[in-house]
Amino acid sequence: MQLAHRNRFVVGLLAILVVGIAALAGCTMVGDHLTGVQLNGTGPTTCVKQCNEAYAELYKAEQKRHDASVEGCQTLAQPAKGTCLVAEDAVHQANKASLTQGKIDCQNNCHRQGSGSAG
Repeated sequence: MQLAHRNRFVVGLLAILVVGIAALAGCTMVGDHLTGVQLNGTGPTTCVKQCNEAYAELYKAEQKRHDASVEGCQTLAQPAKGTCLVAEDAVHQANKASLTQGKIDCQNNCHRQGSGSAG
């Protein structure tokens, strides 16, 4: 019963992470900066800073989720405990990789040029 509750908790946190990563990566309409000039006055440096701050917050949330899951694994009997810890480590590594890729995508989106075509 406790394992089922923990699985729902993990799935819920993973859903939050996915939404956070999607928000971090962002989406830009084609006509957003057609000329390459931004009207809001924020440059790539501000954008990169925002990406880094969002990544830091999401990373902290992932670390808290991981710590809570490890605590849950520690309460299990030995055969299940080992399996749980290995599975949790795999999830944690995958989440960290996803967060890192989301940060890179966000930063790359900060440096996009105009959307015109030559020729």
